[in-house]
Amino acid sequence: MKKRSLITIVILLILWIVSGEMINNPIKLPSFFDVAERMFELAKSAIFYEAFAYTLARSFFGLLLALFIGVLLGICSGISRKFEEYFEPIYTILKSIPNVSYILIVLIWTNSKIATCVIGFMVMFPMTYANTLSGMKSIENKYLDLMRIYPVRKTYKIFKVYLPLISHYIYASFSNGLGLTFKVGIMAEILGSVSPGMGRQFQLCRINVDMIGIFAWTIWLIVFLIVFESLLKLIENRLLKYKETD
Repeated sequence: MKKRSLITIVILLILWIVSGEMINNPIKLPSFFDVAERMFELAKSAIFYEAFAYTLARSFFGLLLALFIGVLLGICSGISRKFEEYFEPIYTILKSIPNVSYILIVLIWTNSKIATCVIGFMVMFPMTYANTLSGMKSIENKYLDLMRIYPVRKTYKIFKVYLPLISHYIYASFSNGLGLTFKVGIMAEILGSVSPGMGRQFQLCRINVDMIGIFAWTIWLIVFLIVFESLLKLIENRLLKYKETD
């Protein structure tokens, strides 16, 4: 972590500690020390890991499905102008629907546990499709001209030419998408009372007016997303170094 970022975090923690002592009301602003204690208690409980695992699995499945279909249709639109024009109204509608509408509609239409995966897919699909299409349109003409001169099978074009050239766009969809899918998935779990999952734990904290628990779960979620993004960044840097030395 950069030095300036660490300084900012320390300042925020100091402000939280001071504000908590001044307000002295655990409902309005829980004490930093109470929240830290609850976080350690959660880390020692099996419910904590079970909730994280289930929410992550549901979100990850929805994201992977969105990546697969979004990349597939994005490549089709990049190859065929007619296909892009036919699909444009569907894409415009999907990207314009608010996330909360997705959540409510899907929860009514489907089983609450399946709904979390479906909602993750619906939220991430427009982004994945748009990124893939942008990647396809960014491919230099020299590669397209070369394939016209030396015709190859469509499967070869997709796996050996298009996917490697747009891999950066697909990676961006994945790295930016998991955090968003995870958060939207938790919202769906809360509204659908899905158990087990992080949303269920937030719901229980709300019912019990347990602000310390809400803060503890929220900070653990932030920590998870920061660690995950750091791992993805590390993987990206390793891949870039590998490509440079290849």
